[in-house]
Formats: sequence, C-alpha cells, structure tokens
Amino acid sequence: MTDSTPADAAPRDPAPDAEDEAAFGEREPNRFGADVEYRGRAQGHEYVARVRHRLLDTSLLLEIDGVPHDPAAEEKALKAAEKIDGPEGDEAAEGDEGPTGADDLRFRIDDGFATLRCTVIRRDSDGEHTDHELVTVRTAGLGGAGEVEVSRGPRTDPLIPAEGSPSALRDEKRAAHPTWFAAFAAVRRAAGYLIPLLGLGALFSNILRPVREWVASLLRPVAEAVGAVVNPVLEVIGDLLRPVGDLLAAVLRPVARARDWLRDLLLGWIPDLSLPFSVPEWVPDVVVPLIVVLLVFSATLSGIRRRSAALKEARKEPGGSTDAPDEREKKRAAAQKDDAEDASDGEDSVETS
Repeated sequence: MTDSTPADAAPRDPAPDAEDEAAFGEREPNRFGADVEYRGRAQGHEYVARVRHRLLDTSLLLEIDGVPHDPAAEEKALKAAEKIDGPEGDEAAEGDEGPTGADDLRFRIDDGFATLRCTVIRRDSDGEHTDHELVTVRTAGLGGAGEVEVSRGPRTDPLIPAEGSPSALRDEKRAAHPTWFAAFAAVRRAAGYLIPLLGLGALFSNILRPVREWVASLLRPVAEAVGAVVNPVLEVIGDLLRPVGDLLAAVLRPVARARDWLRDLLLGWIPDLSLPFSVPEWVPDVVVPLIVVLLVFSATLSGIRRRSAALKEARKEPGGSTDAPDEREKKRAAAQKDDAEDASDGEDSVETS
C-alpha cells in the first residue's frame, strides 16, 4: 500500500455536488459561464489551467509540469492541518513542513470580483517555501470568457486558450479590432470614474430637493424653539470668553506678521501669472473627462497589442502551446525523425562525393 499526498488524493476534476454545476467541459458555453482550458509554457514550467469562468464564482484547476493541483482545496487542507496541530502547527509552518503536493508546491488564493489570483509557492534553495509565480485569471463580461497569465516580476507569460473556446474567439476579435475594443473599454471605465465626478450628486440633489424642503419645513419650528433657548446662553459664554480671545490674538499677532514677512521674502519675487483671456467654467468639465478617456484608451490599446504579440510568440513555440500532451509528443517525435533523416541524407551525400 503506497502513501498518498493531498495532490495525489485530489482528483484532477472533482466531481460536482448535486447542487453544483456539471463536470468541467460538459456545460455549454454562454454569456454567463464557460469552461475553458489554457495551456502554455510560463516561467520555465509547463502549465495547464482549467478555468470555470463565472461572473461571481470563477474557479481554477492547475496542472504544473504534469502534476495536477486543486489550489483552493490544497490551501484549505494546509490551513486545516496547521489549525489541528495547534502550537506544533506553528512550528511546522516555520519549518515549512506540512501537507504539500507531489511536487512540493503550495498555493495561496486571492479571489476578487472578476479576478482570481493564485500564488504558486515553491521551496527555495534554503529549504523554505517562498512566493514564485502568480497565476492571474480574469473573467470578462458576464462570465462567458476570460484570460489567464502567469507572471513573476516584470515578466508576464499568457496561457493560450483552447481553439474554438469563447476566450480564444475573444482574443481573436480583440486582436483584429484593437482600436474599437480600446475605445469601448475607455468609455466604460471612464464612465465609472466620471459619473460621480460630473454631477451625479447634483442630479440626486435636484431630485431630492422637494423632500429636503418638506423636511426643513417640518423641523423649522423645532429649530427656532431650540435657538430661542440656546442663543442667550451662547451669548453669555461668548462675553465671558472674549477677553481670552483678545489675549490670544495679541500674542499670536507677531507670529502672523513673521509668517507673512517670510512668505513675501521667499515667494515675493514670483510674478503673478494670468491668462490674457478668461476660461469658461465648462472647460474643466470637458477637459478632465477627455484626459481620462485618452489615458484609459492608450493603456487599454497598449495592453491589447502587448497581449496579442505575446500570444503570437507563444503559439510559435515548438509543439504548440494549445496542443494536448500526446500531440506535442507526436510532433516532437516527428521533428526528431525528420532531423535524423536529414542527417542521414547529408552523410550519404558526403560518402557519394
């Protein structure tokens, strides 16, 4: 009977509960969800990511260098083991001993609204587990597509979605029409920044003005009655404190004069700059949104082009990142066979000469 690790015990694609969704890949993709497999070589390792894209519940299964992982389940199991061990669990955590996968990897999941981040923790040369790659899963739209990339430091490697998947079709459309997608993203994101800035508060203020006036009319008699009682008391307190205020003003007057003198000494030589014409009040309201839209448009367009170029380079790698492992092995064997035949042809030509 052989020992098993959590990664060995964890199924490659866990069977769903009765109330959960179908197994990976069995659900028909639509605007609200899709199961997409991503492949590629990233940060020196072979990655296969099986992602269930959902609007609020994206999940991830990984296969790194041929070893399957369920990052969320393995992280949960590791935390549970450390909690059960109690004080000894803390010592085990410091010694980096605990349940890990067959390849001694650990994971940390950070699940956001439309972005899931999975940190791959590897054992370094000192024998301690440290953060290495960061696998970022983004779900686009209402959950029907997305993208996966593996990064470490300034380098980012995208994983290629399976051919014909919603994510692959999305990448093709974005690569074919980058300007249109960048403009749409700029307007959408800028709207989120600018709607609160450009008068949404004034809009609600105008809508609620009748309500505020009605509430003020109800509270006005109460406020006048309270003021009639409180105002005489405040006047008496003000008369009592007036000498103290005059004393403080007399003490602080030299300090204020010294401050004004120092400011004139340091900044008095700077001339007053003013435009020869007056700027209409509506100009800032137009310029600020325009600058925001242009910045977002430029950043989005640059990101689309950079990702398209990275995907194009990844597809040029020998074996193709989207091929299944057996297909890659067949292509490698065929390439080696062709090289051997070319070498033999070269030897024959030398002998005949």
